[in-house]
Amino acid sequence: MHETLEHHEQAEHIAHDHESHAMPAADRRFNQMAALLVAVLAAALAITEQGAKQAEIRVQQNAIAVTDAWAQYQAKSTRGTFSKDLASVLTVLGSADPAVLDRRDRLITQLNQDLDRFENDPKDGKAAIAARAHGFEAEREHALEQTHAYHNGAASIELGIVLSTASAITRARPLLLMALAFGLAGVGFLVLALLNPHLGALS
Repeated sequence: MHETLEHHEQAEHIAHDHESHAMPAADRRFNQMAALLVAVLAAALAITEQGAKQAEIRVQQNAIAVTDAWAQYQAKSTRGTFSKDLASVLTVLGSADPAVLDRRDRLITQLNQDLDRFENDPKDGKAAIAARAHGFEAEREHALEQTHAYHNGAASIELGIVLSTASAITRARPLLLMALAFGLAGVGFLVLALLNPHLGALS
């Protein structure tokens, strides 16, 4: 009887040992998958956050460029208005001295040339400055949309990391699948930030 009990206990130990060796192996594989997913998502998160920082820098740079361009435009407009008004005043001034009239006419001509340059100079005229300002505004808006897309991607990836970590603790496969889905969504936002940030910026 005693020997039978010993054999029964030994059998139970062997079965328990077999189960303890089988389950940890499966658990280790699951944890390895979860850890690998966390590592991949962490790398994607680092890339996404770096992209967001670069986009934010471009937003600031273009915002400054827009302000400077419109300030230059306003200065050109002010100088052009002054030249136009001064030329109008000079045209009504008369004199009996031909030399004075000649100087007046030359000054009016110079003022009109200045006005034309302020308006139409291909590099520094108001039209060229306005075109540059609008270009800076477009670049600023593009970078701002990229920032939003990167942030959306980072949020999705962070959720993926949290769920993947939770799945490793609870060994819940649905959590791991949800983590993978959020990770793929985050990568999708990353791609949209590069190719079509307008879509990626939608919340």
